[in-house]
Amino acid sequence: MSATYALGDVQGCCAPFTELLQKIGFDAQHDRLWLAGDLLNRGPDSRPLLKKLFNWQDRLQIVLGNHDLYALSRWAGIVPAKKSDTLGTLLSDKNAGDWLDWLRQRPLLHHDEELGWTMVHAAIHPDWDISSATEHALQVQEALCGPHWKRFLKSLWAAPAPDRWEDCRNEEDAQRFRVAVFTRARYVTADGRFNWPSTPPKDLAHIYAPWHQWFFERQSSGAIICGHWATQGLLVHERLLALDSGCVWGRQLSAARIDLSEPQIHQINCPTYAQPGN
Repeated sequence: MSATYALGDVQGCCAPFTELLQKIGFDAQHDRLWLAGDLLNRGPDSRPLLKKLFNWQDRLQIVLGNHDLYALSRWAGIVPAKKSDTLGTLLSDKNAGDWLDWLRQRPLLHHDEELGWTMVHAAIHPDWDISSATEHALQVQEALCGPHWKRFLKSLWAAPAPDRWEDCRNEEDAQRFRVAVFTRARYVTADGRFNWPSTPPKDLAHIYAPWHQWFFERQSSGAIICGHWATQGLLVHERLLALDSGCVWGRQLSAARIDLSEPQIHQINCPTYAQPGN
């Protein structure tokens, strides 16, 4: 019997990734693997990880995270290396173009009607049901797959994303907002104002809540798999699997088998690859 597993943020930690797949008995010939974004960067082994995923692509479902978009932007020569950048070995590989061109065409949202799960890297706007969120994600994917994808990536870095959907003045603003929601969001207010940095200012913290709190209050359907929020840690609720458990920070890498009536959680402990502020 084949199985479907979802994993949280790997971030270039290829050895723990391999160890966890061995622990759960993942069979690349028969099983399927969902990865909730932030595949690359910060950890030491983005190159062997992306090579492995490229070779397994027929068994994979990937959504892009903020670090993946950063890696694509680095490859395209749009942004300089950050202090925490560990992409040098990957970007210098002769096959990097093939691997990253494939990665560029991955979506920001995946919905499986049969399994009943929807996967994003960070969040879904509380006012978007699964159907409308899928349409918003498709707008981004079409831009990334199109002939002007470099121009699109460059525009994402050209200005900050608006805090609210209502504040988008043009399509470039709308695309920045969509990308920010799907790949960076954590906290949002009741009226849909996002705080893009990790933590809201202390004097305003009382008006913000985790995005999923508002989403589940407003949307009567939709079960979400996500990553991105290592400080929140592993969360397992009836309609939420938040799987970023901080592997790159020396905590755990988490997987969930999602083709069962109740998800089964599997974890391994990870070495510390990055330090806070790195």
